[in-house]
Amino acid sequence: MIKTHPTHAMLRAFAADELPLPLAVGVSAHCELCPECAVRLQACEEELARQYLEPADEPAAMSESMPVKLDAMLAGILQQPVARPAELGQPMRPVPELQVAGQSYRLPRVLARHHAPKWRHIGTIRQHSLPLDEMGARASLLHIEAGGRIPEHTHQGYELTLLLAGNMQDGDTCYQAGDFIWRDASHAHSPHTPDGCLCYTVQDAPVQFTKGLSRLLNGITHRLY
Repeated sequence: MIKTHPTHAMLRAFAADELPLPLAVGVSAHCELCPECAVRLQACEEELARQYLEPADEPAAMSESMPVKLDAMLAGILQQPVARPAELGQPMRPVPELQVAGQSYRLPRVLARHHAPKWRHIGTIRQHSLPLDEMGARASLLHIEAGGRIPEHTHQGYELTLLLAGNMQDGDTCYQAGDFIWRDASHAHSPHTPDGCLCYTVQDAPVQFTKGLSRLLNGITHRLY
C-alpha cells in the first residue's frame, strides 16, 4: 500500500505546468502507479480548466455563449476518427524493460525511454543521471541491491525519492513501490533495502554525508547528484 503522496499544492502545480521538469516527471510517474493521486490530479486539472474557461470579468453575454461554442467544438473533435497503430501500419511495440543486476523492471511510461542507462557502480549501488536538468533540479535512476544501504546524510536542498520497484526501509517506515518520499535539510537518514529497489530521485543540491568515512565524499558530492 502506498503511504506517501505528493501534496495537493504539488499536484496543482503539475496540472498548471509550473514544476521543474524533474519533479514533473516524478509526479507523472507516481500518478501512473497511484490511482488515488491520478483521481486527485484529474480534479486539479478540471478545476484549472473551469477557471480558464470562466473568467470572472468576462461580459455576461459572452459568458453565456461560451458553453454553447465549447460544446460544439468538443463535439467536432470527438467525431474525428482516431488512427490506431495497426491502421497506420505500425505494429504495437511492447514497452522495453530495464535490466540491471539480474533483475528486470518495467518503467512508468514517462521514464520508458530510459530503459538502457549507463550506470555508475559503487558497491551495491548503481546510479544513472537522466537528461532532465531544469531550474537547478537534477534527476537520476538509482538501483540498490538487496541488503544495500546509503550512508547517513542530510540535504542542502530537497530530495524526492519515488520508489519504482522493491522496498526501502527508512527509520521505522518501510516504503513500497509508488511511495513519493520527500526529504529536506531537516532530515538525516540512512535508507536501506532488504530486498533491493529501483528509485527515481530528484535533488536540487548535493547531499551532505554526516558519519564515518563517507564524509570524505562531501568535497565531491556536487558531481554525484
